[in-house]
Amino acid sequence: MKTLIHSLVIFGFVFSLHAQKSSIDYQQIENIGKSFNSRLKSGDIEHLKKMTPPEGTWTYPRLLDYKKELEEDSPIIIGSYIEPSRNKNVYAYNLFALINRGEIEGYEYFFSSILSIDISKEKYRIKNAFLFTENEALKNWWMHTIGFYEGDDIKDIPEEFVYKVCPPPPFK
Repeated sequence: MKTLIHSLVIFGFVFSLHAQKSSIDYQQIENIGKSFNSRLKSGDIEHLKKMTPPEGTWTYPRLLDYKKELEEDSPIIIGSYIEPSRNKNVYAYNLFALINRGEIEGYEYFFSSILSIDISKEKYRIKNAFLFTENEALKNWWMHTIGFYEGDDIKDIPEEFVYKVCPPPPFK
């Protein structure tokens, strides 16, 4: 009898974890991410011109480089993925833009934008937003990204909300 009760308790715990993961509205997270980043993604960056970002995170001139490449119809690669955070009530929407400069120069990142989204209530909300254009910040973001792609958490995210492959590193 104890074994049966113990098995039922374990089953209930595992089932509740599965139910919690499957009840996450990934589409809502993606919609928030796309809406928040739509201006940045399209090169509409004027509203960022007078901002003073934390040192080492992003610069307006770097975003202007992205805008110029967009205007020239350069083959920019834009991708996104959703990932869980350590806090079970928070998920992150990651958007990135890069270009392949060829074998010698490699990949050049324009930016990475990360939104922390609180999913604890029915209507999800943005908790924090981060933007990176600077090399060290992009390297740190990518090191986190590869950890996600090589870890177990990626298995819990529906395929349509994860970029098909780990983005290339922003360094050689």
